[in-house]
Amino acid sequence: MCIRMVRHVWFTLMVLPLVGLALGCTTTLVPGSPAAITRLETDDEQGWLLGDVHLAHQEAERSAGRRGTIGMKWWLEEETAGTRLQIARLPSDGPFAVKLQAGSYRVTRIGFDNTRGGWQTEWPTAFHLQSRECTSLGTWALQMQTGTYRGWVTREVAHDHGRTQDESGRRLEIRRYPTLIAPLDLSVWNSIELHTPVRVF
Repeated sequence: MCIRMVRHVWFTLMVLPLVGLALGCTTTLVPGSPAAITRLETDDEQGWLLGDVHLAHQEAERSAGRRGTIGMKWWLEEETAGTRLQIARLPSDGPFAVKLQAGSYRVTRIGFDNTRGGWQTEWPTAFHLQSRECTSLGTWALQMQTGTYRGWVTREVAHDHGRTQDESGRRLEIRRYPTLIAPLDLSVWNSIELHTPVRVF
């Protein structure tokens, strides 16, 4: 019993600094509303990433009692410089706009947080962002079904060709900046796993 506790403490002390180092190299961004594009000037080396997400989540009966509000986050990597980013607090039902440095990006991981922990999956998602331009990821219809620790999630993409909407549902035409359409797979299915927080006793 004592040996197990010593091993657990030793493992925790070895892993936590590495996790902290990895997290310290990641920049966290928070999205805004697409309506903000009409109010903010984009810097010369930056552009806007646009999207619209609608998530339908279904939990198995044995875990439904522990349901919590789901928030979404993405982990990105800029392929040329290797810069790692996290977009936190993405809406799971509505449009978003994120200002990023121009470059070629790929989404390495997607997570859905709730009271039980974080559901994580991977999707083939890559896009290129030009300075002073918008790149649209289209409208994502997500279906997620989860059990105790595993489940699946699907993504259907519909492209709106530069048109998006604000939180009230009012349609916005982004005339100020050219809008490119990211070439994404229109239909994706993948497994999803629950990652619970590490508890140190």
